Amino acid sequence: MYRPLILVVSGLLQAALFAQAPNSGIRTPIAAIPAVQTLIALAKENNPELAVAQSRSHAEHARVGPSGALPDPEISFAVQKGPQRDAIITGANGVDASNLFGVLPGMTEYSMSLGQGIPWPGKLAARESVAHQSVKRSELGIYETTLALEADVLTSCLELLVTLARRELFASQLSYWSATEEIAKAGLDQGESSASDVIQAMREQSRLKLRLLEIDNQIQDQKDILNQLAVRDQDSPIELGASILELELPKPPEENELLEDLKTRNSEWLGSIVDIKSADASVRFAKMDRFPDFRVGAGVAKAGSMPVAWRTEVGVTLPIWSERKQNKMVARAQAERHSAESAQNSLALVLATKSRERARAWKLSDVTVKLYENELIPQGEATLAILKARFQNGGASFASIVEALNALLRDQEKRLDAIAQIHNYAILQHRASLDAVSASSRKTNKSGSPGMDNDANF
Repeated sequence: MYRPLILVVSGLLQAALFAQAPNSGIRTPIAAIPAVQTLIALAKENNPELAVAQSRSHAEHARVGPSGALPDPEISFAVQKGPQRDAIITGANGVDASNLFGVLPGMTEYSMSLGQGIPWPGKLAARESVAHQSVKRSELGIYETTLALEADVLTSCLELLVTLARRELFASQLSYWSATEEIAKAGLDQGESSASDVIQAMREQSRLKLRLLEIDNQIQDQKDILNQLAVRDQDSPIELGASILELELPKPPEENELLEDLKTRNSEWLGSIVDIKSADASVRFAKMDRFPDFRVGAGVAKAGSMPVAWRTEVGVTLPIWSERKQNKMVARAQAERHSAESAQNSLALVLATKSRERARAWKLSDVTVKLYENELIPQGEATLAILKARFQNGGASFASIVEALNALLRDQEKRLDAIAQIHNYAILQHRASLDAVSASSRKTNKSGSPGMDNDANF
């Protein structure tokens, strides 16, 4: 009966913690993809770290009951054998019995006693309050592990979506260079271009084919990571059924919105609140420990043909060493409470700074994407089309076409990087993380944009 009660209480506390996350006004479009939701559900169901956190929480729940219980009563049984004793009979009513002696035979005495310790009123409640704070901390561990697991799946899905989009971009680059090769060959037939122009176009196509092979390998690696997070067979197919370029971009939130969201869902901030409450509970218990505890007892005894004897007793502890014991514990608890409050004040400054920085960076990325989509990329496409037409009429050089093509391809990649960064900010906020850039974002930008590292090759 006790274990089901623990599970019910655990479920209620988890629901109270997890209910905070959906209330966030900051949406993560990737989390709305059905395939991503399925992966998150599998990860929550099978992830061993989450199972460990839940087991620790159940262990903390099991400590609450004993912490508020009375000490175990004491019962004792005793057998006492009395020795044979000489007795002098004294006279009474004027009878002279000075010379009379007697012998009292030895008797066996049986006794039983029962004792119970009783703490000072309020001590058990104070001790139980400390245990309840440990339960809240363990529930916070489940909440933090769940958020981290969701963020890992989301960032891995984002990495896969960005890599797939980059593959499409490289494939379009390949078609661009194929068309450029045809233009160069036509110009060569007319004497308007050289063989080196044709060879350059062919070389760039070969480089892009190599990059596509690398991208395909990265895609498989990222799918393996997702299957690992979902704790399922590595050969399980993964089809997200979405394009990062077609997903709605999360709108940049205001600084106060980010700050409020972090103070609602950030595990470090929630942990600081639990730490302060736990320190308050420890201070109350340490102060209560200055008061004495009581002990009550009762017993009965029977010896031979003698009538049954009984006794009762009441005892109390004497905290005469409180200056070296209880007072020191109070001072320690108060110092821990001050430390927890100072840590929370410091964290509040960090949250405000991170919210301000993230809001500013989010808006910058949003403006960057709009600039590429509405101005730079359309202008680059128009420039390339004009140069191709002029080249066919002998009014432009092949080098100008190559330069315009390089510029267009760089703009397309930078637009993709900016889009990926916006989604990363949304995932970080979903995670309620204080990181500036997620590790997955850094890996995506580093390994997924070889064209940006090899601009000189074009």
